[in-house]
Amino acid sequence: MNFAQLDHYIRDLQQSGFDTMRLKVELYHKLAYPLVTIVMSVLAIPFALSMGRRGSLTGIATAIGIALGYWVIAGLFDAMGSVNYLPAALAAWSPDILFGMVGGYLLLRTPT
Repeated sequence: MNFAQLDHYIRDLQQSGFDTMRLKVELYHKLAYPLVTIVMSVLAIPFALSMGRRGSLTGIATAIGIALGYWVIAGLFDAMGSVNYLPAALAAWSPDILFGMVGGYLLLRTPT
């Protein structure tokens, strides 16, 4: 389903009295997920600039570790949003905001 179809489906289910929190999280996730590429790019720049004497295998391992960390954090926030522990928009956008802030902090601390 695209964004408009899913939004219409959620409204129909809400009018019928069903719990639609999981679907709301997925709706906001459709907007937040494409920004992962920008967030990961901002996060990768400080690591690329500080390569130094470390080899390329260390960089690849770091990239895989960061990607797995993002995947776990995103799953955790999605689960918290699906059980009404967090609002749907916050649950979908939190991994992007969290990793974007870490990337911005590391980018500002990178020596030039």
